[in-house]
Amino acid sequence: MASTSTAALRQFTFFDVEPVKDIHDPASPPEIFKSAPEISTMISSSRGLVVADIHGSVHCLNQAFVSVASWIAHVGGRVTHMVERKGMLVTIGEEDNIRSSIMNIWDLGKTDNRTGGPTLLRNAKVQPTGKPHPVTTLALTETLSFLAVGLADGTVLLYRHLDQSLSSASAPASIPKPRVIHEVPTEPVTFLGFTTAHASASIDSLSSIPGAVANPLSTSASTSNSSLTLTLVIITTSSTYAYPILPKPSSPASFLVDEIGAGLRCACVDWKERWVVLGRDEAVVGVGSGGRLGVVSYEGPKLSLHTHLNYVVMVIPASTPVAPTPVPLASITGTPAARKRKLTTDTSSLSNILSTKSGNGPTTDADPDAACIVLVDMENKFVAYSGVFERGVRDVVSEWGHVYVLGNDGRLTRMSEKQTSTKLALLYERHLYTLALSLAYTQDLDTTDVHLHHGDHLYDKGDYEGAMKEYLRTIGGVRGSYVVRKFLTANLTPLLTIYLQELHTHGLANAEHTTLLLNTYAKVGDVAKVDAFVRSEGRVLGAVGTSGEGARAPGEGTSREPPFDLDTAIRVCRQAGFFEHAAYLAKRWGRHEDYLRVVVEDIGAGGPGVRGATQEGVEKGKIGNGYKEAVSYLREVGGAAAESNLPRYCRALLDNLPNETTQLLIDLCTIAGALPLSPFSHSSSNVPAQTAAAPSYLSYLALSRASAVPPALSGGEGAGKKHETEDKGGEEDLATALAGGPGAQSSAPQTPSAGATSQSQHLPGTQTPPARPSPTLFFAHFVDHPDCFTTFLETVAKRRWGQTLDAVASLDSGAFNVGTGEDEEAEKRNQAAVWNTLLELYLTEGTAAADADRSTDQHKALRLLRATHIPYDLTHALVLCSSHEYTPGLVLLWEKMGMYEDVLRFWMEQYNSSISVSTEPSPSAQVISALRKYGPTNPDLYPLVLRFLTSTPALLTAHQADLEELLEHVESEKIMSPLSVVQVLSRNGVASVGLVKGWLMRRIKEGREEVATDQQLISSYRHETKTKLKQVEDLGDMEHSRVFHVTRCSQCNGQLDLPSIHFMCNHSYHQRCLLENETACPLCTRQHGIVQEIRRNNERLADQHDLFFAEVKENGFRAVAGGFGRGWLGVEGNVGVSG
Repeated sequence: MASTSTAALRQFTFFDVEPVKDIHDPASPPEIFKSAPEISTMISSSRGLVVADIHGSVHCLNQAFVSVASWIAHVGGRVTHMVERKGMLVTIGEEDNIRSSIMNIWDLGKTDNRTGGPTLLRNAKVQPTGKPHPVTTLALTETLSFLAVGLADGTVLLYRHLDQSLSSASAPASIPKPRVIHEVPTEPVTFLGFTTAHASASIDSLSSIPGAVANPLSTSASTSNSSLTLTLVIITTSSTYAYPILPKPSSPASFLVDEIGAGLRCACVDWKERWVVLGRDEAVVGVGSGGRLGVVSYEGPKLSLHTHLNYVVMVIPASTPVAPTPVPLASITGTPAARKRKLTTDTSSLSNILSTKSGNGPTTDADPDAACIVLVDMENKFVAYSGVFERGVRDVVSEWGHVYVLGNDGRLTRMSEKQTSTKLALLYERHLYTLALSLAYTQDLDTTDVHLHHGDHLYDKGDYEGAMKEYLRTIGGVRGSYVVRKFLTANLTPLLTIYLQELHTHGLANAEHTTLLLNTYAKVGDVAKVDAFVRSEGRVLGAVGTSGEGARAPGEGTSREPPFDLDTAIRVCRQAGFFEHAAYLAKRWGRHEDYLRVVVEDIGAGGPGVRGATQEGVEKGKIGNGYKEAVSYLREVGGAAAESNLPRYCRALLDNLPNETTQLLIDLCTIAGALPLSPFSHSSSNVPAQTAAAPSYLSYLALSRASAVPPALSGGEGAGKKHETEDKGGEEDLATALAGGPGAQSSAPQTPSAGATSQSQHLPGTQTPPARPSPTLFFAHFVDHPDCFTTFLETVAKRRWGQTLDAVASLDSGAFNVGTGEDEEAEKRNQAAVWNTLLELYLTEGTAAADADRSTDQHKALRLLRATHIPYDLTHALVLCSSHEYTPGLVLLWEKMGMYEDVLRFWMEQYNSSISVSTEPSPSAQVISALRKYGPTNPDLYPLVLRFLTSTPALLTAHQADLEELLEHVESEKIMSPLSVVQVLSRNGVASVGLVKGWLMRRIKEGREEVATDQQLISSYRHETKTKLKQVEDLGDMEHSRVFHVTRCSQCNGQLDLPSIHFMCNHSYHQRCLLENETACPLCTRQHGIVQEIRRNNERLADQHDLFFAEVKENGFRAVAGGFGRGWLGVEGNVGVSG
């Protein structure tokens, strides 16, 4: 164990001293301290400063040192000891007529209405035996669980579970019975302290911080509670003992820790309760439950020791000079007999000590009562302040972040620590960077600024390696451009490379840093470094810029993000020729578009020019043929990723691997889910690219014929965007460095493609499979590969919809995972597009192929047109057959569409055009055949054919028999009137009258017979009308009587007898045969009821104009004539019919 002498301790003035004045009288100290000799003790608390006097009173002071609460704690006595935790104040004092010390426990948060002070919770005597002994020290845990009391006879009392006692509602006198845990009559107890520090902690280890290694004691406080122990450290005049409390041992007992002790008030617990500091005449010693932890040699008797944050405040006499040499360790570790001392320190026998006051020179005529205040940082081993108080020191307390010193003359002095920046600036001026780093660690400060100043200092001295070590510890707190600018010169490139690597390891590099690092590798041709760089993983650190046990090596752990700008790394690797590395980066981080761009545009079919192809690290992932790799990769990612990237590279892949690419597109369009292995994956030969004239189906698709492969180093969509980073200040500084390498161009951030999620990532239990892409997306890429296009369309139609030329194929549900989430309407459109394009391919290939192939392709086209289960577009097919002059297809389509007149006109045009048509029979015979086929259902075709047959003498001569048959059919079916036939035949001089003489004579004879028949009908109708009119006239004659000659009843056909009833319609009835009150002839009523019902229906239909207009559209004359007949156009009203 090392020791540090007074001469070796560095001296600083890190505290400012100022007197504290009374709030009402600025010329004097606070009123309560004017009688300083009456102050017995004062402590800091959660309620403020607590002061007790020799009269038994206790005062709580605020920051203005004004009493906010005062009460008498011990009547007729004095307060000797106080301690406060969580608002609970424990006082021990003496009272009149009581020999033993009295312990009171007060609740500072509650007020007693009778006394005006806090509520007294518990009180008890401190008397373990019948003979009382004075209390020398007091200790209380933060949780109020344990209270320890030390006595002058060497006895230590421990109160357990004090917090439970205070929370209970029992009587005030009920305090847990104490237990004697230590008793050495020859060694009075001078101090008690609870510690939680590890026994292995060492103060000396704090003074040797190797760069960024974590402080063991600083980290001990953050250790989990399960690894900490609670120990009571017992200090006597000659020894140090420890009593374990938690975890509770099976046989608890105090044990000797060290054979050194301390006097009253000459010990304290450090600020984190890790150890106890003893003030010896030779040194200040740190002791824990495991033994001595460290020694800071500071000669001279110690009057008292106190704790303020990380400092130990020592009060020493100011009359004896300090020896300049360290005290031998043997004097500290001597026998107990040689180290026994009195209970109280006799300052009159001490020699004068040379001291300084705030850095002033020594004084030789100091007051014997003068005392020196020294603040020592034991962890960092320096003196933060040393000053003389000429009137002596009554007490010292740490409160509100300051040190308050109460003098014997009643003056109160405040010692305020300087700002951390001021302290560090002072250390920087003296180049004490190690001490500054240790100080920053002790106070849990960020050490970045310390490493930065240290690095600048070493850089100015020319120690570039040392400077880089310090700069590496500033990563995350200092802009990277600040360090990069310093190391841009050629001879410092290796150091710059190390810094850039660390930036990427911490994930703090921007695009410029990545570009600069890769350019550096490229210039020196260090392929191994490039390989290690692209395969590095991001790491997660507890605190950026720290290292030690918790630090991880680069690449250790799992990272979701690359430790560098991915777009920049890929771009620079491509520009520098490291294509395999660029492909690895893109594939590793799921950048599908970048990966395909590298393997297709840069690698292609393979060959020389790829840097790093012979390196061992890259040889494992070497890409021989970029096109094959692209096809395999697209099969692997599948789904949306393949769909979004194929439009860019499909033509290039078809040009080099037509069969493999076609099979990939087929699987992509027919399988929902992960794609199977390609049957061509092990093929070593590629099918030669097929060329053909661009077919016209591209006009139907309306797709552009873009370049198959874009420029090799295109910037992508975001080429014009600026990559934003937190290191904006270094962009112009890096411009010069970036301009020197192959990756000097600015980085363009790339947006991940829409297909970043592959189909293979879908869960097996997904209810709805992902939708398959539409086959129409890939039509344009087959422009130069008609054979592959035909295979693609036929296979897709069969596997996706089960459609073939012959019949509907059965789908094998077990072979492929057919998606069910497609839109039905979209699927119908896709089917029509596929078959329309297939028809065009059949017609195109049939036109350009040889005779044997032409007949096969045209046969396929005809089979397609004849199929009733194939959903092609009739109109589109008609356009295609017309443009390719495919006669069978045209005729078939006209027949399907009911365009029979077009069929006849087509054959008529073929005959009239005098073009030799390789069809049998001749066009005119085709016309007659079509008429016989379509004529029975389409009578309008007969006049058309009649005109055609009589258009030329040759036709008339060749088809005279057909003409006569046609006329007979027209006559039998009444299709045309004789006049219309004569008009058709007389329009030219081809047909003579003799040709139709017999037909006309028959029609004239039939006409005459019809006229005669009509004349007879007219005569009969006139006679009937006259008869009806005569009857009407007779019925209206009221002057002549009517004689009834009917002798039988019209109802029962019986002989009439009286009474009988006769009607004017010549019907007579028995009165008994008629219903009562019946006034009309029953027979005539039934006959005329039908007529009346017809009239009522006609009147109702007269208001339904829509029905009338619909009949007019079908046959106008007949509808108008019928309307007149039904009375729709002039209804006057119902005419009653009576007998």
